[in-house]
Amino acid sequence: MKILLFLYLAALPHKEVLTYDVHLGPLYAGEMKLSFSQTEFEGQPCYRFRSVLTSLESLSWLFVLNDTIYSYVTRDSFKVLYVEKRMHETNYDTIIRVRYDWETNRILYEDDSSYPLLPGTLDIVSIYYFFRLNPLAVGEERDVVLHADRVTETATVQAVKEVWVRSQASPQGRFWTTKLVPDVSGKGSFGSGGNLIFYLTNDDHLYPALIRTVMTIGSINARLKWVWREP
Repeated sequence: MKILLFLYLAALPHKEVLTYDVHLGPLYAGEMKLSFSQTEFEGQPCYRFRSVLTSLESLSWLFVLNDTIYSYVTRDSFKVLYVEKRMHETNYDTIIRVRYDWETNRILYEDDSSYPLLPGTLDIVSIYYFFRLNPLAVGEERDVVLHADRVTETATVQAVKEVWVRSQASPQGRFWTTKLVPDVSGKGSFGSGGNLIFYLTNDDHLYPALIRTVMTIGSINARLKWVWREP
C-alpha cells in the first residue's frame, strides 16, 4: 500500500496542553494530558509531543496507571525521530526508548532489536497531530503507518461522518466534530491495544475532542475538558 504524507498549511500554536477525563467503560478512571511544544532534537527543529495518563488514587486498590510517552517529530517533514515510553503500572515499571533511523530505514530499540521503518511511519501520540495538520473532510481517507510496541501496522483512516461530541472545553458544552476511523488490514492492535477512533473539532483548532480505544472487552474514552494554548 502506498503511504501518503501531505503536510497541510495549518499551523500549531507554540505550546498547547489538552486535558481529558478518562473513562474505562462507565467507570471514571483518571486523566490524560496531550501537550506539545517546539524544540530541537539532535540539532533538528522538532515538535515534542507528550501524552500523560494517570489513574485516580482512589482506584489504587484496583489498578495503578502513570504512563508518559514522549515523541519528537521534525517540524518540516513530520518524521518521527525518537519515542520514549515511561510506564509505571501495577506490578510493572519500565522505560522503553526507540529511535527512528531514516538513513537506514530501521526502528531501533535499546535491546538492539530493530524493525523496518516504512515511509510516513507515526507513533501513537504523533498520529493525532498528523491529522490536525492533515485534516480530512467527510468521505475522504488517507493511508498511514503506525508503529507501537514492536508492531507496525498499516491502516486507511476514513472520515466517516460529522457528529456532536460533549465537552467541558466548549462554551456551548459540545463540539461539532469529524469522526475518524482506521480500517486496519489483518489482525493487529492499532492504537496499541485496540481499535483507535478519534473525533476532531470542525474549527480552526482541530482538537481531538474524544479519543476512543475500542477493545474486545469494552472501551476506553478520553473526553476533552480543558484547553491551554500559547500562540
